[in-house]
Amino acid sequence: MLNPCPDDYGRLAPEEKPRLVVVIDTEEEFDWGGGFSSQHTAVQAMRLIHRMQDMFDEFRITPVYVIDYPVASQADGYLPLQEIYADKRCVIGAHLHPWVNPPFEETVTKRNSYPGNLPRALEAGKLRVLGDEIEKRFGSRPVIYKAGRYGIGSSTAATLEEQGYQVDLSVCPHMDFSCIDGPNFSASSAHPYWFGNRRKLLELPLTVGFVGPLRRWSSWWAARPHLARLRLDGVLARLHLAGKIWLSPEGYPSSEHIKLTRDLYADGLRVFSFAFHSPSVEPGHTPYVRSQSDLNLFLDRCRRYFDFFLGKFGGCPSTPLELRELLSPDCITQPSSSERAAAPLARPQWSR
Repeated sequence: MLNPCPDDYGRLAPEEKPRLVVVIDTEEEFDWGGGFSSQHTAVQAMRLIHRMQDMFDEFRITPVYVIDYPVASQADGYLPLQEIYADKRCVIGAHLHPWVNPPFEETVTKRNSYPGNLPRALEAGKLRVLGDEIEKRFGSRPVIYKAGRYGIGSSTAATLEEQGYQVDLSVCPHMDFSCIDGPNFSASSAHPYWFGNRRKLLELPLTVGFVGPLRRWSSWWAARPHLARLRLDGVLARLHLAGKIWLSPEGYPSSEHIKLTRDLYADGLRVFSFAFHSPSVEPGHTPYVRSQSDLNLFLDRCRRYFDFFLGKFGGCPSTPLELRELLSPDCITQPSSSERAAAPLARPQWSR
């Protein structure tokens, strides 16, 4: 799943505009700094999801809400989305948080918070229960998946194929979570690619990349664990030579979003994924939005980026399923040699 061949990469046709996908990790409120608990299932922030949906409607963005079990199983969670979904103003996908998703057979630990670390049958069982619940609330089974905590594992691709999924959004490029028992994405790039036994599943990674004059060296550096351990990335960031940026309003300013987009576009990227967590629409639930001023800044970052991407940048909004059609296997092309040099491929390093 993390080891695409060059021929597996999908790119838009030259005449196509750059595309923006907006992904919301739609989940319960819990203490990000504390331990995981199956009792933390409140979804009160969902009553305020209109704060973002109104903006999406204004920019004609059809977001994908990847929802987890507490949202799918509680009226406070799913009711605010049902009307939006019925009006075809959003797409619904699945988001697996194992510690709040039955069946509860595992010990709740940090390691087991990554779905891909669970035994294959248990990961599949939890995803099937989640799919059943989403179908009950929205009338159809989800075909888009994003693992909670980006926690894909060695069996995830086979499970997604077996359960009829078409698109995965779990890959977080240039990030290594192996020190906390998660997957290692340090050698992954932001380019979409096909995976699975039949190469029918589309991976749309989160847009994470580097900005600054030495950004391409940073990509090369991050993909080599023995060098990454020297932590020169922090030195380069402080010297403003290279910095890692996530395309997210949670912790990153609009100016960095715009620079990242321009730099990655220059490298050949045409599909951009903007993401955040649903509890951020109300102060107090995530580290990124603790106060009303934080919320105002969060909303302003979203608006500024959408205005840039869909305005002067000349892009257009899309959904994962629309992109799956545009990036059909018949249209697969390879990244350029410079793109491959900036983000070399490597075999995944699972923390098992």
